[in-house]
Amino acid sequence: MFKTARYIFTLIFLGTAVFSQAQQDTTLTKEVEVTKAYKPTISDANKLNSMPTIDETEHQKPTFNYNINSKPVFSTFSVNPLKAAIVETSKKEDNGYGLVRAGLGTTFRPYGEVFFNNQNSRNSLFGIHAMHLSSFDDIKLEGGDKVDAPFMKNEVDLFVKHTFQDNVLSMNLDFKHDAFNYYGYPLTVVPDPLLEDGQTINYFDTKQSFAKGGINIGLKNPTAKYNDATIGFDFTYHYFGTKTEQREHYANFVLDIQQPMVTGIGLLEGGVLYTQASDIYLQADSTTGKRSQVIIHVKPAWFVGNETANITLGVNTFFAIVSDKDTEAKISPNIRANWAPVPELINLYAGIDGDYISNHYSKIAYENPFVDPEHDVMNSFQKFRFYGGFDGKFSKKTNFKISAEYAMIDNHPFYYLSEGVYLDPADNSNTTIIDNTFKVLYDNIDRLKLNAEVFHASSDKVDLTASVNYYNYKLDKQEEAWNLPKWDANLNIGYKVSEQLSLSADIFLMGERIALIFESANLYSSAAAIYRSNNLETAFDLNIKGNYQITNQFSVFAQLNNFGFQKYQRWFGYPVQSFNMLAGISYSF
Repeated sequence: MFKTARYIFTLIFLGTAVFSQAQQDTTLTKEVEVTKAYKPTISDANKLNSMPTIDETEHQKPTFNYNINSKPVFSTFSVNPLKAAIVETSKKEDNGYGLVRAGLGTTFRPYGEVFFNNQNSRNSLFGIHAMHLSSFDDIKLEGGDKVDAPFMKNEVDLFVKHTFQDNVLSMNLDFKHDAFNYYGYPLTVVPDPLLEDGQTINYFDTKQSFAKGGINIGLKNPTAKYNDATIGFDFTYHYFGTKTEQREHYANFVLDIQQPMVTGIGLLEGGVLYTQASDIYLQADSTTGKRSQVIIHVKPAWFVGNETANITLGVNTFFAIVSDKDTEAKISPNIRANWAPVPELINLYAGIDGDYISNHYSKIAYENPFVDPEHDVMNSFQKFRFYGGFDGKFSKKTNFKISAEYAMIDNHPFYYLSEGVYLDPADNSNTTIIDNTFKVLYDNIDRLKLNAEVFHASSDKVDLTASVNYYNYKLDKQEEAWNLPKWDANLNIGYKVSEQLSLSADIFLMGERIALIFESANLYSSAAAIYRSNNLETAFDLNIKGNYQITNQFSVFAQLNNFGFQKYQRWFGYPVQSFNMLAGISYSF
């Protein structure tokens, strides 16, 4: 409790200090309307002119995956984007065509990134983004062993958007390549059999890589009002492969129709999802093979009301055809009410819905890259989700959102490590060994989530975003919600010291979690298994970034990662890299 209080106090103290500094800005002579929303991804809300532009002073640091970096990879229950912020189109600036960044960090950490976008065409936009980041560091495990923990991340993205009338047709091509080691081992020293060259007991010190290439095509009308007739679609396909020879085909098509009726508005969303994974362990018959599934969803609804007060009544229906299971049909309600007693200042909402969740191969691989590469994870069904909250503005400079939800989920996956006794045939010796890749078990779960978010911008110099989530879990069979935190929080602060110098800080917090080891008497024995839990301490991560503009084209940047010097474990047995630095130069053109 003392550690948790210390982390929360640090978060509040830093936020208060910056907030106070913003309030003391004597150069601000009038209130400034918030024109910058909390946007972790690019929004299409303001027609075509909201396409990606190069803004070097606010460039996000690269997202390092696989928990061997400074930024924690939060679970799927992490914070939602702040919905209250209202984006206003500002005067168009000449941001040039692109930006090139290159740098080098501690432990030989090369980094390079290129942005290019052409906005000269009135109705079309074209852009390219490419990035490389790698590290060749080693990490000290909890048992004292120093192990190699290299990683590599490569990305190439190409986008094209074209407007005709009020519609936007978009196409994105992307390729991602990520490489890493299964370097972790929990609690104790690494057993000698795992240190032998070419060992095949488990995946310890084995190299893995993910390669994913895909295309997305979409059509939408971002300027449509709630009572306009519209039709849009979104199609996504990707091919995913691993070094351990698993392959996945993924295709998803969704159609959206909105049609005014005599009374109210008719809404219809329908879609088909197809996935196929090969070289995975099939739980249905305990063989290695191929698994495919088709999930069809149809979501009709009726909307009545106006922009100030409205209600949506509908149902969500799902049909799942899985190659090694019986066909499933699921249904859940889709009801939502909205009311804005003071438009643009406060909005209240509440609803009930549900969802069928496809736990396809690449989704699980990216969620927990250290899962057994032959994993075959069952789908989950969110029977009901009761939610509600309100968002709005404290003032013209401060937006907020407060929400709560209660979800009832069947077959929620949880990750665990297994332990057994290994018999060495060379000398008939026994060694207790823990697998360092995660298996999956399931339980039905009720999850309560409380969320609060604030975005504040006092002037062009200071902005602050803070969010806090609290979770409570109720399970049918398991003693704990394995690896899920009771709370998490983050604070993002940006401060423009001068026209040349800008600074920012990111603080990530994640509460204590409980990890699971499934212990059996012998790998070849049917003896009763024993569950053993282990506490993972609160994760605290502080990252500081700075950018100095030398000329209109040249600037230098520096980044301090994991400035809290904490080697926390996002996944049991896999500590992240401690403090590291990255610095370099940028050129805009």
